[in-house]
Amino acid sequence: MSKISFAKLQQKYGGMYVLTDKPDGKVVATSKNLGKAFKEAEKKGYKYPAVQFVEPYGTLAIYEAKISLRD
Repeated sequence: MSKISFAKLQQKYGGMYVLTDKPDGKVVATSKNLGKAFKEAEKKGYKYPAVQFVEPYGTLAIYEAKISLRD
């Protein structure tokens, strides 16, 4: 199966939570409300789907995180 293009996800699901069967897998549920999306996925038999929020079309979000394994 081919990887889903994020640009195509933005065009179709911009501003929504997208739940897939596995990371970069088949879309199983979408909603602007995360709880509703999980309920929809569970009804379809997907108890632990992969989740991502898709920014509205034409928007780019850049996140920075610092992780340290030292005390």
